[in-house]
Amino acid sequence: MRIILFTGKGGVGKTSLSAATAVACARRGIRTIVLSTDAAHSLADVLQAKIGPEPVTVEENLTAQEINVHAELRHHWGAIRGYLKKFLTSQGYQEVMAEELAVMPGMEDLFALIKLLEIRDEGLHDLAIIDCAPTGATLQLLGMADVLQWYMEKFYDIEKKIALAIKPIAEKLIKAPMPDKGVYSSIEKIYERLMEVRDLLTDPKISSIRLVTNPEKIVIQETQRAYTYISLFGFPVDAVLANRVIPDKAMRGYLKDWGKLQKKYMAGIERAFAPLPILQAPLFPTEMLGPSALAKMAEAAYDSRNPEDILWQGRPFELNGEDGKYKMSVMAPGVTKKDIDLWAKKGELIIKVGDFQRNLILPGCLDGHVVSKAEYKDDVFHVTFEKGL
Repeated sequence: MRIILFTGKGGVGKTSLSAATAVACARRGIRTIVLSTDAAHSLADVLQAKIGPEPVTVEENLTAQEINVHAELRHHWGAIRGYLKKFLTSQGYQEVMAEELAVMPGMEDLFALIKLLEIRDEGLHDLAIIDCAPTGATLQLLGMADVLQWYMEKFYDIEKKIALAIKPIAEKLIKAPMPDKGVYSSIEKIYERLMEVRDLLTDPKISSIRLVTNPEKIVIQETQRAYTYISLFGFPVDAVLANRVIPDKAMRGYLKDWGKLQKKYMAGIERAFAPLPILQAPLFPTEMLGPSALAKMAEAAYDSRNPEDILWQGRPFELNGEDGKYKMSVMAPGVTKKDIDLWAKKGELIIKVGDFQRNLILPGCLDGHVVSKAEYKDDVFHVTFEKGL
């Protein structure tokens, strides 16, 4: 099953382009499902269809679904939800408030990505399109797998054994429930599924992320940062979609100067994201709502390309080695040397780019190796490992 994720700054039109891509693919005979993970769902509005937490057929070959975090909690992770609710209630929170607080930030995206495994295993769809939350939330989610892996490998087993051993005494002392075996079992299941999702989303033969932007200075800068952070975590990006580009025929009167400015910014987008393909969706004279309008949007954006194809193949994160020397490279456009920090310790490499940090559990082949060189050149961060010097 092919997977395409759309992300971008809030308000750039990623939901419209996600839905447009889904409609175009479905009309090409591809069994397509489009999922919304944004807490403020607008997929139903864009498709002009009634969509809820269960899959709904919009038209032939096209299914849509808006992930409901409460429904997914009840269905899949009842033990964790029950524990959090019970703990919060014991601390004096009213039941309704405890119910809401039991939903941690980012869970919509987490459940949507885990949902991909269910959709893949069902075998009913050829393509899954994810309309992700705005950039910041998406990046935190994509980095969650590494953070959780680090925690599970370093501390989880010890913490679990201690917690279960002292549970009867601790509950009396703190006057609050402690997690039981069922809660820990659910955590382990989430971890296993999340690792599966990470493997799925970092496979460039299956998955792609498409960055949606507008030809505006601030939006472009955020999109550059997003590309760098996504590359840091090894997720393949296959295209940038510039939305609401003023067409030449509209560059007159009130829009003339704005159109000239957009042309300048479009040239900047081409430079900033090369060699990624840059697709353009024009500013239409009316709202693009409903499948027919969205099909026109997709036709304009993709031109002669097939929207379901992998539009560009390249590894944003690579580790290669020969003769005992290993080289790691990370795509990092739009940053400077001072934005990048690096720490290394036994079996672990920590890379910080801007506000995001990746804790890499290094593969066994790097045992006994140390960082001998690190440099930032031509939008790529290079790290060299050699046998202990």
